[in-house]
Amino acid sequence: MNDNIKIIQRIKEVVFSVNYHVKPDRKPETTSDTGTLFESQEYDLISSAVLVPLVLRGSGWKLILTKRSSKLKKHAGQISFPGGKYDTGDKNLFNTALRETSEEIGVNTNNINIFGSLQSHETITGFRIFPFLGIISPHDELIKNSDEVEEIFEVPLTFVLEKKKFSHHFLNIKNPNRKYLAIPYGSYYIWGATARILYNLSEKFFYR
Repeated sequence: MNDNIKIIQRIKEVVFSVNYHVKPDRKPETTSDTGTLFESQEYDLISSAVLVPLVLRGSGWKLILTKRSSKLKKHAGQISFPGGKYDTGDKNLFNTALRETSEEIGVNTNNINIFGSLQSHETITGFRIFPFLGIISPHDELIKNSDEVEEIFEVPLTFVLEKKKFSHHFLNIKNPNRKYLAIPYGSYYIWGATARILYNLSEKFFYR
């Protein structure tokens, strides 16, 4: 069995099932930004879903990420997964992840194999994010939606599975002690919710 098969098998063993997030509710293992007041009625969380898209290129697995358009009102220019706000018309959260992935990077939803999910994450900006893991065919052409996406790029999966690549930083937004994770890759500064979701995956995987 080659290493690429072993990596995916290991991930499948440690992540939650696709149907784990049937409802957009908070679960005990949900992670959150420092200062997220999910208990407060004043803190109205918006449910959203993202896809953690994997593709086998050449000798190894790659993680597909996007750089958000600088024209967007929220999180402009940040590194993110394809995804967005849950719509009741989606019927379930993983359909949200599929729809948004198709809209943002042009992948046919029929060519995405969602095989698992990670714990949800709550952000200081008011979102509860539900991440799903999926494999995209290497033959699918990635086409960015320029209204939402400035750039599509790929990172070796083994890079983000190494916990030592992540570092903690502090940012004075809404909370003077707000701590966040970052995992820079080349010219890309991957931080915040995206980095936290990847860190959650690395914790489960224990890659060495």
